[in-house]
Amino acid sequence: MSERWERRFRREVKELDAALRGVLSRRQSDEELRAALEELARRPAFSSFTWLWGPALNARDRVRFRPLMLSCFSPSSITAAGKWVNPWTGENAAALEAWRSDADRADDVELFRRLQAWKLAGLRGPQQMEAWRTEVVRRVREAPTRAARHTELAKMDLGWGRLDEPTALALDERDAEAARPFILAHLPWNRPHERSSPWNTLRERAQARGDAALASALYRRLVDEPTWRRDALALARTVQAPAALVTALKEHHPETPMPGAAQLFVELAEARGRDVAPYLLGHLQAVFPRWGVLGRKNAKGFPDLLALARARDWDDVWGALLRTSATSETYDAEVRRLARDSASPPARTQRRLLQLAGAGGEWNLPGLGLARVLPLTDATATALYARFPELVRGPFRMHVASGWRAAYPKLVMRALEANDEDLLDFLASRAAMHTPAAGSAKEWEQVLDALAAHYEALPKEGGVFARRAANALGALPAYSIWNFDALLEKNRLARLFFLRSDDFYLAEPRAVRDLLEAPQIHVQALAFRLLGRDCAEAREVAARNLDLLQATLLRPLHRRTRHAAFGALANAAAHGVEAARVLVPRVRAAFALPDSRYPKESLMALLAHMLTRWPELRSPAEVPHVFGPPAKGDGA
Repeated sequence: MSERWERRFRREVKELDAALRGVLSRRQSDEELRAALEELARRPAFSSFTWLWGPALNARDRVRFRPLMLSCFSPSSITAAGKWVNPWTGENAAALEAWRSDADRADDVELFRRLQAWKLAGLRGPQQMEAWRTEVVRRVREAPTRAARHTELAKMDLGWGRLDEPTALALDERDAEAARPFILAHLPWNRPHERSSPWNTLRERAQARGDAALASALYRRLVDEPTWRRDALALARTVQAPAALVTALKEHHPETPMPGAAQLFVELAEARGRDVAPYLLGHLQAVFPRWGVLGRKNAKGFPDLLALARARDWDDVWGALLRTSATSETYDAEVRRLARDSASPPARTQRRLLQLAGAGGEWNLPGLGLARVLPLTDATATALYARFPELVRGPFRMHVASGWRAAYPKLVMRALEANDEDLLDFLASRAAMHTPAAGSAKEWEQVLDALAAHYEALPKEGGVFARRAANALGALPAYSIWNFDALLEKNRLARLFFLRSDDFYLAEPRAVRDLLEAPQIHVQALAFRLLGRDCAEAREVAARNLDLLQATLLRPLHRRTRHAAFGALANAAAHGVEAARVLVPRVRAAFALPDSRYPKESLMALLAHMLTRWPELRSPAEVPHVFGPPAKGDGA
């Protein structure tokens, strides 16, 4: 009978506790102790015993063991019985306090900050914040120099800390220059359910000494909606120069959401006209849809602002407002109205439609980017395509990307009737990555059957099918396929592209290169599989794409995909000695990669395959030596 996870967890924690106490109590050198702890650090629960080994290492040698303490530090603490505990209130509290005090005296900002946050985490919410504020003020008041005050503020720079005005006033009074960045980094958020006071005292003090940046930051973070509205309208009345007005409005724009922003924008536009357009264009994201009983609704004042921009022919404001702030239904209705507007000149209608195309907002993080794009309904997309097909092929392409909400069967049929290759390849790229759901299975079956029949009917001679299919696969976005096996099972078009067309791709080298350069990893894996086939054609095409294939040695890849890439590399090396001469040193260099999951045994087999085929590329250490019995006449 297998051991249950709870029992195994308690057993492993108990064993780790005993091992740690044994290692820490043993008489040994610092190097031996560090080696033993680094070995124990491989166990999952090691960091949860920071309360045990951290103070001991600090007492032993704070400098020598600091990298280990920082890399394995964790405030999550468990006992030998596997129970969560707050060690700052137990028998180890004195040792932890000594560790914190040592880091404080040494001005070890990073370590002290972690220990201080750990200690305060044991307090309840309001008590925790009050204790942090009190400690910040005490340290700044007791610091004798500005440099010391900067250090103390750095120690107390905890990300969750938020100041109140009395604390900020005390810091500003002691040293305004040193406290300014700390105050700005720890201002409270003026959320609708927890409105903060406007901090007028500190703001007036900052204005009196000419610190406009601090005063503006305080205002923008903490202002309430009635005050902001009153001040913005006052600026519209008193500041006459348009550029100065825009600057002043930007300096007074709140950092927190204001539900009545659209209504204020209407009043500003009515008061000053086109003068406020640059300000509106930069802050239309403050107008956002809200949730109602029946779903998403436009913001209060949004219809008035949209009507005003349309009536005054402010196409830039009108278009940006629809892209960034409208609901999908409102956006779709406006595009449909323009597509069916036969009274206006086509050039003007097309210009206005261009104002509506594109992303309404972007959120970019390290390694991740998101864009907000409002989709069109099938009826609107078809109407737009009937009148302005070049817009659907170009700027509005992202607005007709099929997904779980829409399959666009009517648009697909119109594109098939027009034999619109560019649009069909794009629509096929989106259809080929979609697994039909139960709610839209009928529409998706119609679209997939129509597209698959179209591509199956393309001529195979001359590489026509291969180039079109490669165009569609090359348009697949990265990370767009999550369950590849389910996709192949339920999507007829995906089966055609990924499983049933190998010979056609391989007969068109340009299509294979397009597959290699595709952003979607499953498309690249298809190219690796093609180039790894045991035939002369695959070896020739692999050698032509050596510049792309050699990069796979260093890329992070799934094990199965890497093996397929190794097959393509072996074929490229087998085609000619010059290709092998390029690859062999790169294969040797890949052995130094630190990735523990890298299949080095397969890499060794790849290198052996190359050196067997081309023995002249072997290094002296790779030349086999055969030893036999001594020849007659040799000395005994």
